[in-house]
Amino acid sequence: MIKNIQVDKLSWSQHPIFEDLLIKKLLTHAEDNVDLSIVMVNVKKGSQIPAHIHEQDDIVYHLQGKGKMWVDGEGDFDVSAGTFMRIPAGVKHQPHDIEEDILAFDIFLPHLF
Repeated sequence: MIKNIQVDKLSWSQHPIFEDLLIKKLLTHAEDNVDLSIVMVNVKKGSQIPAHIHEQDDIVYHLQGKGKMWVDGEGDFDVSAGTFMRIPAGVKHQPHDIEEDILAFDIFLPHLF
């Protein structure tokens, strides 16, 4: 089945774990019976997100904003519009020093939602 949505018409919802994150669920296992999750993520300037680990690969493309991403064993990376990252499953990471509101396209494989 084809899914055609206007992302700007979807409402933001609270991330189920991190209160400083807002998400728009675009494609999920629960709603679309697929083995990946695709979400838009909004991180406000100054947000504090704790270091965490996903059981899934976390594939992120930053559309706007500016901050840093710490990745265990690799160090800090600057992130801004156009930055693409793949954080493998099981690797601790932490977005931090959010200087400008971040908007990112985030894929989890296999699914998170």
